[in-house]
Amino acid sequence: MKFVPTLFRCFALFFHCLLFLCLTSCRPPVSPATEANPTPASEKSPPEPSFPSLPESTDTNRPSSAETAETADPIGDVLSADLTVGETTTRLLSLLPTTPADDKSFLVQIAGNYCPDEEYWRMLPLLLDRSQPEDVRDELMRDVLRRPDNVRLRPLYRLALDHSHPLTTEAREYLFAYLQDVPENDFNSLSRAVEKAERESQ
Repeated sequence: MKFVPTLFRCFALFFHCLLFLCLTSCRPPVSPATEANPTPASEKSPPEPSFPSLPESTDTNRPSSAETAETADPIGDVLSADLTVGETTTRLLSLLPTTPADDKSFLVQIAGNYCPDEEYWRMLPLLLDRSQPEDVRDELMRDVLRRPDNVRLRPLYRLALDHSHPLTTEAREYLFAYLQDVPENDFNSLSRAVEKAERESQ
């Protein structure tokens, strides 16, 4: 009968297919990580840290000498120094030649505030100086007029005698108005009146 060999061949083919499936299913699975063989995470080099670069000193961002000069405070340096009030006055007045014109009268005002009456001789040369600008002269006149008679009258008398001084008229008018018993323009009587007022003020 012919169906027997046919049945045998079918059975043999089925057996081979089954054997093939068994062999392939028994292979151990291979993970993608193993096949790619990557470097372990612990062996990876850390990324280099990035730091902002420091600005370079150039001509555009370097402080100029003018900016340095603006930040200087010579008056503050004198006031913070360990000096007597009289020494402070002299040091402040020594700054006058290098002080800007708009600040000179203010500097004189500060110096006058520090100068004690008994040391007015520190301020006197500046008062008698004819070359000082008008705003400085005005401040010096205000300073001397606020002082007692034994300090202010003698400097005013010297101004009144110096007809070339810009303050001579103001000093003369003040003295003859203040010392009322003195005849106007009688400078001999004015000198005696000044001496008398100075003695009485001491």
